[in-house]
Amino acid sequence: MGINIKQSIYIATAFLCLNSCTTPSEKFSRVATELKYRQQVIDTAIFSHRVFANTAVEQHKESTTIHVYLDGDGTPWKNNRWLAKDPTSRNPMILRLMQLDKSPAILLGRPCYHGLNLTSECASRYWTTHRYSSLVVKSMAMALTQWLKEREYNQLILIGYSGGGVLAMLLASEMPMLQTVVTLAANLDVREWSLYHGYMPLDDSLNPAALELNSNIHQLHIAGADDKVVPTYIIEQYAARQVNASYLLFPDQNHRCCWTKVWPDILTLF
Repeated sequence: MGINIKQSIYIATAFLCLNSCTTPSEKFSRVATELKYRQQVIDTAIFSHRVFANTAVEQHKESTTIHVYLDGDGTPWKNNRWLAKDPTSRNPMILRLMQLDKSPAILLGRPCYHGLNLTSECASRYWTTHRYSSLVVKSMAMALTQWLKEREYNQLILIGYSGGGVLAMLLASEMPMLQTVVTLAANLDVREWSLYHGYMPLDDSLNPAALELNSNIHQLHIAGADDKVVPTYIIEQYAARQVNASYLLFPDQNHRCCWTKVWPDILTLF
């Protein structure tokens, strides 16, 4: 039996909807499932957070070190004009980086991301003006502490991409077992970054440029020479002001491409 024109239109419309009607959170979760990450939601007294764990968390239970990844800001705004309903990253590069990491590793989700944007405690300010606020940082620290209580890790490495690098630096002083913090293409001076792009200042967010970490914590700040989203001078100047901090510049890398190619080499540095 053949398919008539109306049926063909219906099938084509349904196929398009499967792709375009899927939310960023659903797409991100689908990639995580394909990569065999285990997912769970941790509730704190402030927000809920989705956590993605790689298989090494279960396979290498004797390991004493855990790598904790923090993703970027995703898409707080659509076309830089309208508030996004779901700020979750459209490009799950952070999952690809974690896939290359053979150590036990988790991705600690930000509040209101990964399908939690419609929960009662969430409002769009937590992925726009308040994206790096004290409440966000406090809740992420609580969620991570809660996850760690059920395990026997005694060393922690924070790894933050883009805006996740900002949160990594802000979280650093909240985590006593922190050994190293690694940032990748991160807007580490929030005020300077906003001025560079002509954005409205994020006055309700914290700025890691005002902090100085304990010298016992090693810092590695990585920049891409072709990055137009976070210019290299912001990262270089930040690293120069910190104690026990290294700055690493990669040629031919921009904000999104092609960090997966060099990530295995970077992993050997910490």
